[in-house]
Order: sequence, then C-alpha cells, then structure tokens
Amino acid sequence: MKHRSAHYWNWFIFFGLIAGAIAYVGAGGKFVMSVESEPLWLLVTGLLGVIVTANWLNKGQFARPYDLLVGAIFTVVGLIGILLAFKIHVLGNLDTNLINSSSILGLSLGVLPSLVHAVLGLTSLNHGIKND
Repeated sequence: MKHRSAHYWNWFIFFGLIAGAIAYVGAGGKFVMSVESEPLWLLVTGLLGVIVTANWLNKGQFARPYDLLVGAIFTVVGLIGILLAFKIHVLGNLDTNLINSSSILGLSLGVLPSLVHAVLGLTSLNHGIKND
C-alpha cells in the first residue's frame, strides 16, 4: 500500500469511522450528525481519498487534484484555528452560516482539531505536490 493510500485509510478509519462512532455513543445511541458535523466531513473526505487513490479508478489519476484541493481546505482551516488559538483573528467579525468564530464549513477551529486539520492538510498537500 502506498503512503498516500495509507494516509487516507487512516484518515477514514480514525477520524471518520471511530470519531463518528464516538459521536454516536456520546449522543446516547442517536444519529444526530448534521451536514456540518466534523466526523461526517472527515468520514467523507477520508473515504473519497481512499477511492480516488485506487488504481481501479482511472489508475489513480484523480489523486493529485484531490490531494491539492483537500489539502488546501484542511491546511487553511487548520492554520486559521491555530492563529485563533494565539488570539490572532484573521476572520475579523465574519459570521455567516458557513463561517463563524468556532468553525469553518463545519470543521472546528478548536486547538486540537485545528492541529489535526493542519497535519492532514499539509500531508495531503505534500502528496499532491510530490505526486507520489
């Protein structure tokens, strides 16, 4: 298994499936995940990463554009969250349905989630740039 595929498998299993199961158990066995739910976003992006890196899908030719797109999104969200933890507000008072002081597109701007987003995003960008 290539490093890129392993990255997305781990992303899917740990941040998608396991985090989703924890959210499910924490909600008392109720499926309360919304479209803006972090585990759902991580589950879907991890699963898509597994699919686009597969050789059976156009010999993995979709992997590089996917790496760059997902890597950019997660890196930006992660870096904004890290800056926010240092009390650097790059978003100002922007407050919409998709962007607010605690999340962007449903991805948390908390300290630990931001670090995870940055690592996942930078790793994806690395795969996209190196095209390995």
